[in-house]
Amino acid sequence: ILYEDENILLLDKPAGLVVHADENEKVNTLVNHMLAYLYQKREWKPREENAFTPALCNRIDRNTGGIVIAAKNAEALRVLNEKIRERELSKFYLCICLGRPEPPKGRIECFLRKDSKTNTVRVYHHPVPDGRSAVTLYETLETRDRLSLVEVELLTGRTHQIRASFADMGHPLLGDGKYGVGSVNRRYGETQQALYSYRLRFDFPTDAGILNYLRGREFIADEVPFRRKYFG
Repeated sequence: ILYEDENILLLDKPAGLVVHADENEKVNTLVNHMLAYLYQKREWKPREENAFTPALCNRIDRNTGGIVIAAKNAEALRVLNEKIRERELSKFYLCICLGRPEPPKGRIECFLRKDSKTNTVRVYHHPVPDGRSAVTLYETLETRDRLSLVEVELLTGRTHQIRASFADMGHPLLGDGKYGVGSVNRRYGETQQALYSYRLRFDFPTDAGILNYLRGREFIADEVPFRRKYFG
């Protein structure tokens, strides 16, 4: 738990843990751990009539780690969903990609179309049917041993946006099994993409109701494992 108050929880999810139940995992999920925690604290009482079930407001891939926002009550959920939809939260990721992006700092604009059969997305540089616009800002922080540590800010939140965009740019993420380079991943012994949602800022330029007290606050994950491993 990165932060908690009477309205929200910020959870620092480890890579490898699924957020919601899927066809492979029904029990060991982030949402179930959260509900069990709140039940033990007696903040969630499911047997009470009309009891609100705390809910996650965003999701990240199983093999991506980082900050997930949870709402403890209906009003907090309503406000957070609205603020996420209106892009009034800033979300930053750290990743390790192969090579050094050129230019070292930039903006990636493209269109992503999802293939539900393979659970991957394809990148296009022109509008396509069912394609969704994706905008990503990035800045290279350090390069060592042909690997670059990059900070990424998502201006849109599309499926596999960072992973697919960087692969299309010629700099796939280390450890990425869908969009990466298998021989490189095996050489480094990485089976999970080096991607972490490590920083979250509540910008809230407009009224946030019961969550106004969060305006301008920023939260940073305590530790990003792959950053320490490869960049000290």
